[in-house]
Amino acid sequence: MVDHQLAFLLDHFPEVAEYSARRTRINRALAQEEHVSGVLLLNVFDVARSLGAKPLEATATSVANWLLTEYVPKRGGSFNYNPAINATFDLFRGASSAEQAALYCLSNGNPKGRAQNADAVRCIAKYAVSNISRCYRIGFTAVAVGRAAGQTIYIGIKAPMVRVLNDDVFVVMPGFRMGYRPEEAEIDVACSIGLANFARDDFRTADFEYLYAGPGQEGGRSFRSIKGRERNVYSRDAVDALLSTYVEGIALVLSAGMADSRPSLRGYSVISDAQQRLV
Repeated sequence: MVDHQLAFLLDHFPEVAEYSARRTRINRALAQEEHVSGVLLLNVFDVARSLGAKPLEATATSVANWLLTEYVPKRGGSFNYNPAINATFDLFRGASSAEQAALYCLSNGNPKGRAQNADAVRCIAKYAVSNISRCYRIGFTAVAVGRAAGQTIYIGIKAPMVRVLNDDVFVVMPGFRMGYRPEEAEIDVACSIGLANFARDDFRTADFEYLYAGPGQEGGRSFRSIKGRERNVYSRDAVDALLSTYVEGIALVLSAGMADSRPSLRGYSVISDAQQRLV
């Protein structure tokens, strides 16, 4: 099945055929630890992007095409939003003021990203300090969602916490990137994956809350608190189906000749998804 889908991919997508022709250069860059994105650990929002605007219609071929043409060849960001995500936890539990959170971001992490991290927490700070909650730390989690070509495939979820305010329980997901504005369907898919993994036990009735602090319509950052009760929340069965398609897409990418080393899981807690998918 994988061989048949790979042949279709190469025949019908010129971009993928072009990638296949230059895969040796990409593999050499990976071997030399140059900054070429691997595929064994993607952020949950990149997973959602790979599934497209109509995720239930995604196929292994469409996922592989997106990965090979939009994700792998492009240089990743030079910094992350880990300081801002950490500061979000302290803001919501009332342990930090907006000024203290911004100062933390200006003093931690990659210097190239400190101003952007501080800008992100300033964007959400008014909302956070107006909604002080009981907060339970989740941290950064790598979820093992399947295996292909003898390698484990992970999804990285940087959900800082579960927060409880009165009778409301939320798995909080940050959206601080300025490089792109997510499609509405991508938000629903990524946050549904987060819920499927973290809304368990005492928090099994939790909703998701997506803290959007990305590009606004007129430049700069724009803030939105987006809750699942206002959205399309995918069931666990639907999430399982989407992740099965995603794992099959990764298998196609590996079959296309991309050599990928074991991803760095430093800073992540590693958990196994309830349903391991083997391709």
